[in-house]
Amino acid sequence: MAGKDELQTCVRCKYVAGKEDRYCIRCGAPLKNKCTKEKSLMHKGCYKVNKADAKYCADCGTETTFSQLGFI
Repeated sequence: MAGKDELQTCVRCKYVAGKEDRYCIRCGAPLKNKCTKEKSLMHKGCYKVNKADAKYCADCGTETTFSQLGFI
C-alpha cells in the first residue's frame, strides 16, 4: 500500500500523481514549487523546492514557479 508521502496533488487540477512524476499528466502543470532564481555570473542559482503555497522562496526570497504561473 502506498504511503501518503508517495503521492503529489496537482495545484491546478487536483489530480493525484505519483511520487516520481515531475509534471501532471492531466494538465501539464509542474508538481514541484521550485525557486526560479537561475544560475548567473553572480549567483549559483537556488532551485529550492518550496511548499505548495509559497509565493516566494524560503531560502532566497525569489518568486516561485507556482507564483509565476499564477497557481497561487
